[in-house]
Amino acid sequence: MKIHLRYYGLVAAVTKKAQEEIELKAGMTVQGALDVLVKQYGEKFRKEVFFEGYYGDTKVNTPNLFLNKARIQWPQDYPKGLKTTLKDGDMLWMGLIIGGGVVQKIG
Repeated sequence: MKIHLRYYGLVAAVTKKAQEEIELKAGMTVQGALDVLVKQYGEKFRKEVFFEGYYGDTKVNTPNLFLNKARIQWPQDYPKGLKTTLKDGDMLWMGLIIGGGVVQKIG
């Protein structure tokens, strides 16, 4: 099966590309795809895809990863998280995606 990948921010700096398509074995999970990409791009790739830090007193290690435009860790969309099975044509977006700002009318 083929999946589509888009890279943002520091992840794109590691891969030296904004997007690509890769061929994976049918039935592979999101974690399996990440493992393939870490083998290709190295541990720096993993470091940039995952946020490690603290939320209050709790240590967190969460991916900056969207599957088909929804965050992989949102249980309402992907209750299996990284163990979600990929399908042909799925889109994975990786990296810190920041949106927002203020629209200001000038004049």
